[in-house]
Amino acid sequence: MQIYTNNKKIESALKQKEIQELLSYFHVLPEPVILREIRKNFPQQTHLDKNLDMLIDNGIILRQSRRYQFCSEVVEDYPTTDMVKHFIQRNTETYSTEQLLVWLGEKLWSDNSGETLIADIPFPTCNRLVNKSFHLVTINCAGKLTETLPNYFENISRPKLFPQLSELIGDVNPDFFNNQIGLIIERIMADKSPRRDSIFLESLLNSGVIEKQPDWRVLISVYNEDGLLDLVQELDARTQFLFARQLAEQLLGDRESFTYLIKKKA
Repeated sequence: MQIYTNNKKIESALKQKEIQELLSYFHVLPEPVILREIRKNFPQQTHLDKNLDMLIDNGIILRQSRRYQFCSEVVEDYPTTDMVKHFIQRNTETYSTEQLLVWLGEKLWSDNSGETLIADIPFPTCNRLVNKSFHLVTINCAGKLTETLPNYFENISRPKLFPQLSELIGDVNPDFFNNQIGLIIERIMADKSPRRDSIFLESLLNSGVIEKQPDWRVLISVYNEDGLLDLVQELDARTQFLFARQLAEQLLGDRESFTYLIKKKA
């Protein structure tokens, strides 16, 4: 179960062990309970009242008539299935899957879930490595994190997920790293060879961004910011949040991830 809010501090607090225990408890409750019943189930929690107040204040738990329960319905399946099916039917004959994925990542994807959203299904993720002249983006299938640079830097506190990259570049400063790989990518796009071997060059090779045989070239798809599709989707925040993730799941198909580079306007 995952809870999405528009407050990163709260999302971080929700990952604490005591909070997770409370959330798991409320998730399977058949009916609202009184505080005494909650205390009986969590005798070891020294911050129980404080944790409950935090969950109530942020619209996750509802306290009504001295009884406690989840404040909103848990999303156990996408409510956007018909919308996604219609979108795919309308657009896949005109545009490639790759074009639609890039449009999704640049124009549709949003981390704004509207009000607090509680989900019991895994969602695709979209991770981004930002450089002043380009963004390197990976869209991941639900539950997957392939060894790409955007995924690595978004999860740099979990190096064991990325054994090759963590051994190669460690905890290098992201801004410095972005600057260095930017210089390399710009040279290769200009049909020039990299100036020298380095961990920055090796990381681009190992993560499949570039290759050097038979000639140096960028392997992943490259798009200009001003050349993206213009597919208008007027959706409220919650619907857009869910629609984008289900659409990503459908467009990825059997692929674990899709990585592309978007060139930014000067």
